[in-house]
Amino acid sequence: MSPSVEWRFQRGDTGAAELQSAVGDVLASLADPGSETARAAREAGLDPAELDGADVQVREGRQGAEPILTTIIVGIAVKVGSSAVEAFWRKVIWPALRRRLGTGALGERLPETAPGVGGGDGERAAADTTTSAATGGRGDPADG
Repeated sequence: MSPSVEWRFQRGDTGAAELQSAVGDVLASLADPGSETARAAREAGLDPAELDGADVQVREGRQGAEPILTTIIVGIAVKVGSSAVEAFWRKVIWPALRRRLGTGALGERLPETAPGVGGGDGERAAADTTTSAATGGRGDPADG
């Protein structure tokens, strides 16, 4: 399943591996209909059963001269529409990550860059170091 969306964030207080682990816990909790995560999904108008099988990957982008310049890339693939993916991040995943890891876990979402332009996806792909993840401040990362 390829990502339905892929977003870049400024690095916050948490690295990709820890974010991935926390996201895995969030996704696993969707299976329990009584969980806070499943309740948040229903309140966002999402059916937790439709989110089953969602794949969220968190990885670090190209590293800058200082760790703070490293970006965090979050890719979400789920068999729902793009507006539902946005709601899944903003109303379910990010609030759970924020509770668990703090509001500084991720920095601000960065503007999208066209592939092959100014370090876009084509150039970055070979330089990215990937940490498999099921994923989640300063200028709320939930904002688009």
